[in-house]
Amino acid sequence: MNKFTLLAFAIIFSIWFSSCETSKTPVEHLSSLVEQVEDKYDEFTEDDWDDIVSEYEKIEKDLSKYEYTDEELKEIGKLKGRIFAKMTKNAVKDFSKQMEELGKQIEGGVEGFLEELKED
Repeated sequence: MNKFTLLAFAIIFSIWFSSCETSKTPVEHLSSLVEQVEDKYDEFTEDDWDDIVSEYEKIEKDLSKYEYTDEELKEIGKLKGRIFAKMTKNAVKDFSKQMEELGKQIEGGVEGFLEELKED
């Protein structure tokens, strides 16, 4: 199965079982999302990341419906930390790529500018 199919399945699964939701359900969804991201985060497209963020926001909303024990809150925090780490790695990778492309554009711009100055 490709990653889009898995993500779509996870979303449909979460909607389908939302009527049976308990306080543990959003934690389980978060755990599942973390596993999906950790398994293939370096292969995700920008659209995949948009879907991940959207699903994460839904889970956050669901988590806010319940009260959790200190131990549960610690586990939730740990899961959030893991997914934020992958999101951060992706953002840094994208930023690095953008900076590299910008550097090449600046280099080309300077070369073009200097070439024009030499012609006159």
